[in-house]
Amino acid sequence: MILKLFRMLRKQPSTSQESEKGGSSRLARDSTWMLLGQGLALGFQAAYFVLIGRALGSHEYGAFVGVASLVSVLAQFSTIGMDLIIIRDVSRDESRFPTSWGLALELSLVGFVAVTAVTMLIGHFILSPGLQILIPFVALSDTLFARIAMLSSKAFQARGNFAYSAKLIALTNMARAVIAGLLYLHVLHTHVLASAYMWTSLYWISSSIVAVIGFLLVTWKFGLPKWSRFVWAEISEGISFSLSSSSISIYNDIDKTYLVSIGQNSAAGIYSAAYRIIDVASTPIYSIYSAAFPQFFREGAKSVRHARDFSLKLLRTTVLYSLGAAAAMYLGAPYLPLVLGKSFAESSIALRWLCLLPLIRCFHYAAGTTITGSVSQWYRTVQQITAAFLNLALNVLLIPPFSWRGAAVASLLTDGALAAMNWACVYWLIARQERVHVQGEAAGESA
Repeated sequence: MILKLFRMLRKQPSTSQESEKGGSSRLARDSTWMLLGQGLALGFQAAYFVLIGRALGSHEYGAFVGVASLVSVLAQFSTIGMDLIIIRDVSRDESRFPTSWGLALELSLVGFVAVTAVTMLIGHFILSPGLQILIPFVALSDTLFARIAMLSSKAFQARGNFAYSAKLIALTNMARAVIAGLLYLHVLHTHVLASAYMWTSLYWISSSIVAVIGFLLVTWKFGLPKWSRFVWAEISEGISFSLSSSSISIYNDIDKTYLVSIGQNSAAGIYSAAYRIIDVASTPIYSIYSAAFPQFFREGAKSVRHARDFSLKLLRTTVLYSLGAAAAMYLGAPYLPLVLGKSFAESSIALRWLCLLPLIRCFHYAAGTTITGSVSQWYRTVQQITAAFLNLALNVLLIPPFSWRGAAVASLLTDGALAAMNWACVYWLIARQERVHVQGEAAGESA
């Protein structure tokens, strides 16, 4: 099924040069590498998840995820959306790569310092002292090194080289699995569960290794970055991408932080374990839309309707995949505690509550990417911010009385509302664009 999607992507010309002889075969090879890389990434991600769950147990795992979720919300601002700006600009004009790459790295360094400081300030008010000491390690990993690794992957994607892009994604998960494996061996040797602090003190090492490798690979393939002054026009558009990513992180992850902040570490661990399975199941869907991102920008340059039609082609198959994944998760849920340990017993119930999330995500990925590729990202960002506020309100209302069950209901309602808003916006944009076109033709005829 996923192979079918990649075959469809291979038929889309990525540039005018790739439409010439030999271009299609190169794109086919890159798409195949992307699929293989994502498969490896999923395998390593699953291994990492099992190893860290067994090493920490639900209580300490919940503590780690609660802090990591808070960092994740703010980490989206560390690059000011340059990951998507690189793809947008370079897919249209490859000569812009050195400047975009250099600006992305500059913003990463500045953003790391700013985001870490803000996270520490917020953590002082909402987290216990025992959790606050985890923030610097998580921020170093997720706000600096993981961002550089991600930018490196996007740089290859922007240049149409999905092979290296996928390899870096797989390498990131492999490095985390290796570090988690070393911690698990320590637990087996000492017969004592590791603490969240012990894990976070090692966590950043994996990201740092991949960041260095990613930077060196990009430099080897495409040359050194070009350092330049910050351009407000780029930063302004980047802020919209950052707000978008931060909003996504809020409605996906902030419920874990909220559970931890009210002292429900074990509930956070139980819910996070189930949610991690959902994220793994959603990864192939996200990967397809990520691989198609340059094509969305090209279709969107023609019209919103062109981008909408392209997204519907992807949607037909991703929906079938999501239904199969939902059935597999529902039927396989009782086996989750056998894999992670007895402390995660309730995670099987949580997984059944959440198993339809990948299906719902199919719809807002399709519509949202259509909007991003066609018009200003701000249209999508406003809807994602609305979804974030909706999720925060639902968390405050539902989590205190219902614990992780309240978080699950809030997630389902939020993703459903976002899908509805995105598709309503797509059809409004199509109608508006075509109305303007008709009016322009009428004005031309009258003149």
